[in-house]
Amino acid sequence: MVHTTAETTTVSTLRAGPPGTGNGGWLCGLLTERLDDLVPAEGDLTSATVRLSAPTPLGRPLRWEVDGTVADGAELAVHLLDGDTLLGTARRTTAPDLTVPAPVDLEAARTAAAGVDASDHPFPGCYVCGPEAEGGLRVFVGPVAGRDDVLASPVTLTEEGLPPVLAALDCPGAFAVGFGEEALLLGTLTATVHAEVPVGRELVVVAWEIGCEGRKRHSGTALLDGERVLASAAATWIVVAR
Repeated sequence: MVHTTAETTTVSTLRAGPPGTGNGGWLCGLLTERLDDLVPAEGDLTSATVRLSAPTPLGRPLRWEVDGTVADGAELAVHLLDGDTLLGTARRTTAPDLTVPAPVDLEAARTAAAGVDASDHPFPGCYVCGPEAEGGLRVFVGPVAGRDDVLASPVTLTEEGLPPVLAALDCPGAFAVGFGEEALLLGTLTATVHAEVPVGRELVVVAWEIGCEGRKRHSGTALLDGERVLASAAATWIVVAR
């Protein structure tokens, strides 16, 4: 049974991805957070899969729909819509089987990010990785010295909640699978929060390539505090025409 809730949400223009649309990871966080409100995760892990269906407009109310019942949380789905246009859907899932590369220390991540030239970024206003985003995270993942398996950058979250966490796990994965050389759109993000992610502390985000399949590109990302994995995600990206 599908029913519309009374609540709405609005994605701020400060949370942009591509010009005029919301950051995909931020939207995934909104959907996962709404799912958590309805069906709290069991145990210490928060895991959900979000499938994005259309670009998210900025600055106007979006509506929620819930498919299923809270009593059957494993089958419940949360949808976010712009009018009748489906933007994304979140469902509870188990944590993906990700092999996170060996940790990257903060100094190595800073050096990796410092080597990135973001001056020709195609989306300079992106909240996560854009060099011109007001209040953005400024995540510039770059190659780590002596490593060929991972990209890394420092990141400091400035607010609590799942949207900034999943946003930080979003864009780095695109760069791990060739964003810039190819035009990519986020299709699905399956994220797990393993521990509380602190606000105001400099963390490390790492990204790596998992594989490719036709027009699909698969990446992994993780947020690290020292050697501790705080959150991780597996993403599927779709190659689109420029």
